[in-house]
Amino acid sequence: MSAETARAPRQAGSSCHHEFFSTGGFQPAERFAIWRDLYLKRCEPFPVVGAAGETFTASSRYLVVPEGEFTDLRTTSTGLTRPPRLCRADEIDNVALAMTLSGGGAGWFSDPDLTGTFFSGYVRVRDQARPYVVQLTAAENRTLHLELPRASFDSRTLSRILAAAGRRLPTRGLVPMLAAQMKSFAEIAAGLDPAARAAGLRSILDLAATVLRLEYGTVPAESEVCEDGMLVAAQALIRRRFGETDLSPDAIAHRLGCSRAHLYRVFARHGLSVAGYLRETRLQRSHVALAAAEPRDTVGNIAFRCGFDNPVYFAHLFYQRFGMRPSEVLRRDRDSSEASRGGRPLADDRSRAGPPGGQGSRPAM
Repeated sequence: MSAETARAPRQAGSSCHHEFFSTGGFQPAERFAIWRDLYLKRCEPFPVVGAAGETFTASSRYLVVPEGEFTDLRTTSTGLTRPPRLCRADEIDNVALAMTLSGGGAGWFSDPDLTGTFFSGYVRVRDQARPYVVQLTAAENRTLHLELPRASFDSRTLSRILAAAGRRLPTRGLVPMLAAQMKSFAEIAAGLDPAARAAGLRSILDLAATVLRLEYGTVPAESEVCEDGMLVAAQALIRRRFGETDLSPDAIAHRLGCSRAHLYRVFARHGLSVAGYLRETRLQRSHVALAAAEPRDTVGNIAFRCGFDNPVYFAHLFYQRFGMRPSEVLRRDRDSSEASRGGRPLADDRSRAGPPGGQGSRPAM
C-alpha cells in the first residue's frame, strides 16, 4: 500500500495545535475505512445510499487554541452522526457553529424534529453534548466548524444558545461578518505561520462569541465583554469596504450597531484610532495597487478605488507615509516592467507623455 497522510505534528513552541489529514494517498477502496477508523473521533461516518460520486475522498484541517477550535472539512458524499453513546463517552460539550461552504444535504442537530436542508453560507448553532445526523449528498462538500467552551458564556446566555441548537443564526448584525471571516480564514490558514494562525483563530473565536452573546444574551452591544469581537468586526469591515469613499467612523459604527463613541473606545483600548486604522488600510492597499497598476491606471483612479476622493490630499498622505509620491511608485514599477519587455514603452504610456491633443497623443479607449 503506497499510503501517506499529510498530517502535520504539533509544532514546538506554537500556541496553535494544527493537524491536516487527507485520504488522498490511500487506495480508493481503503479510504472510507481509514478515515472512519484513524481520523474521526467525535462522530461516526456512514455511507449515503444513492448519493452522488463513486470514489470517496476526505480531508480535514483542524486548529486548536485554548479559546476554541476550528475545522475545515471536505468530503465527497457521506453521512456523519454523533450518537448518544459517543456523546456520553467523550463528554465533549462545546458550543459549535457550522457553516456549509459548498455542496450540502440534509439532517438534524439535537432534535430530529428539526430536520432540514443545508445551504451554502448559513451558520448553524450546534451543541456537541447532543446527538446529530447529517447526510452530505453532493459530489463535493465543504463545511467549516467553530467550537467554543461553554465557559465562554454566562449561564443565561448559554441556556439560550443551547435552546437554539439545530437552528440557523439569523443573517443580521455581525453574523454575515462572521461567515465572511470564517471563509477567509479557511482559505489562508494553511499558508500562515503558527503565530499568525493562532492570532487569526483567536480573532474569529472572539467574533463568534460576540455574535452569540448579542443574539442570545442580555448584554448590550456596547458592553465590555463584547469589545474584542467588536474590534475584530470593525477591522474586518474596514478591510472589506476600504474602497468606499463614504466609509467613516460614523458609517462603521452604524453598520456594527454601536455608537461612534463606543467604537472609539474599543479601538483606543488597543492603542488604535478608527480613522487611523482606516487611513492606514487605504494607504497600504493603494501602495499595492500602484505597484501592480495596469497601463491605463492613473494615480487618481487608483486613489479613488482605495477610498480617497481627493487625489491631492491622497498624494499628501501617501508622501507622509512612504516618503515618495504616488507617481514615483507608479513610474518605477512601469519602468521596471518596460525593461523586462525590452525597454520599449507602451503606446498608452507614449500618449500620456505627449502634449495634450498634439501629435503622438491618442484618445482614451
